[in-house]
Amino acid sequence: MKTTLEQIVVEARELFREHGYAGASMQDLAERVGLKKASLYTRFASKEALVAPVLALTLEETFADGSEDSADWLEAYENVLKRIADALTDRARCVGLHLAYGVGDDAPDALKAVRDYFSALRDGLAVILKQKLSAKLANTVATDALVRLEGATLWIVVAQDAQPMQRALKTLIAEARAFKTAK
Repeated sequence: MKTTLEQIVVEARELFREHGYAGASMQDLAERVGLKKASLYTRFASKEALVAPVLALTLEETFADGSEDSADWLEAYENVLKRIADALTDRARCVGLHLAYGVGDDAPDALKAVRDYFSALRDGLAVILKQKLSAKLANTVATDALVRLEGATLWIVVAQDAQPMQRALKTLIAEARAFKTAK
């Protein structure tokens, strides 16, 4: 069976989630996907080269249903928030945060990919919110939503308790509904 680039990226994402950037190795990835390490390097020149496609896949999955283009901004916003919260709860960690904390100045392409990922995630939420809110407020609300959801993963990891994530999600949705009824 031929190993696809997508399989490599999916497995790289799992390694980054499980072990962080520093703890993930190309050897471990090669073993997971059934390749020799040299063959893996012909597809991705380095571990750093995997970061952008890993985050692009994650972003694509987050906005898979085209939510940012939906006519009903509240439904679209709720769907994306739920998708983010579910992914963070199911995996008990965010690959983006794992990479944000693990990638340093010695991996500038990876660092840029992490920054671009979080900006794109915020911007995707803001596009939805701009249907109801000013651009400035939409960016602020989107940023705060991500901070709250990402922060709730801490409690999932530390206390194996997903309740803070559920409360954060409920609060974010209630706040968005309040925007919908405001003139």
